[in-house]
Amino acid sequence: MGDEGKNSQTYREQPKPVAYLVRQDSTVEEFFDRFMSGKSNTARKQMLSKGVVFVGDRVLKRMDDVIVAGTVVTIKPKPVPTFEMPDSLKIVYEDDWLIVVNKAAGLLTIATETEKVHTAYSYLSDYLKFYHKNDRIFIVHRIDRGTSGLLVFAKSESVQRAMRDNWNETVISRRYVAVVEGRMRYEAGTVDTWINEDPKTLRMYVSRRGTGKRAVTHYRLLDETADYSLLELELETGRKNQIRVHMRHIGHVLAGDSKYGAQTDPIGRLCLHAMQIEFRHPVTDKVMNFETRIPIDFLRIFRREGVRGE
Repeated sequence: MGDEGKNSQTYREQPKPVAYLVRQDSTVEEFFDRFMSGKSNTARKQMLSKGVVFVGDRVLKRMDDVIVAGTVVTIKPKPVPTFEMPDSLKIVYEDDWLIVVNKAAGLLTIATETEKVHTAYSYLSDYLKFYHKNDRIFIVHRIDRGTSGLLVFAKSESVQRAMRDNWNETVISRRYVAVVEGRMRYEAGTVDTWINEDPKTLRMYVSRRGTGKRAVTHYRLLDETADYSLLELELETGRKNQIRVHMRHIGHVLAGDSKYGAQTDPIGRLCLHAMQIEFRHPVTDKVMNFETRIPIDFLRIFRREGVRGE
């Protein structure tokens, strides 16, 4: 489910025309009685006043207009206004409780002291209010500004709380893809450490056992060159900057990650992408899985585009 190039097409899609074959001479009022008995007189009059009832190219305006037997009557609802989402944010899935988005690198999840407008939170807040002024958006989790990929937002505080308070039970899997500097010694492995935050620099670091929080990252090699390795990483825990700290810890800093000591910047961005998330829906209890492609800029580093995920 989900693809970085596809927005949800089932939640706010434009209403589609509906056609009815009238088999005997009728007035518009009789047509409504036969085919739309559930609609009130007010709703029927609104359809006529809005000009959405057609016979061919002719708009039916009156209840006593005659419809000839064998005629097809088409209801063509007026297009509803749509919100223009920026290219840096794509809606992958939406329902009454959640929105899953694919965020571009460079876009903040939420506001900072220096940037309060151009954030995923701000855009989604404007998007919801565009359709209903009282709708609100709530942060479930975050990814770094330089990281691209999947993010989950809630549409109510209760859903946000349900996901946050039960994160480890709700989230079944989270996988990232990254380009790291150097060639890996092993094709797969696990990094299991404790990490903490330096209050002065706000950088995370590997700390002594029992201090800070335990962090576990599993990795698997997908491709390599003489200078770089393409890794798939699965988070067993979700700590701040976990992947970035763990890759530095094992001597393979993420390409483009100057904060944690990268020596190279091959594509002008942090080479980390939140590729997949699977979780149990907090309301329906259905297992939801979303996966995106490996960014094409990552694949170009490896001089071919046949790696899994593209």
